[in-house]
Amino acid sequence: MTHHAAQQQALVSCEQGAMCIDDRPGHAVTLMHLRLAHLQPEGWADAVVAGTADDGTVVLRRWSDDAVIRVWHHVDRSDLLVTGSAVSVHERYGVLAAGEHRLNVAQR
Repeated sequence: MTHHAAQQQALVSCEQGAMCIDDRPGHAVTLMHLRLAHLQPEGWADAVVAGTADDGTVVLRRWSDDAVIRVWHHVDRSDLLVTGSAVSVHERYGVLAAGEHRLNVAQR
């Protein structure tokens, strides 16, 4: 397989979401991200989903101070991140927890 073909295969996998192999912010969550986030519990903030967009942007409102947090995930997860639902976000390590799901998110 040529380098170009491998890159194209990776892009197609990324676009399909569940098969994403890219570990940049907003793509696949890695065990290292999860481990770092869980080793620093003081970094988690409880929030409520205020809205989502088709481009993967998620607007959160932090419970402690009502601040707006904008994050992005490469796949539209409005099926999981329903407006009004409770989540937790680790802003330092870019992990969004929604129930049993963990997403790698980028700050917007």
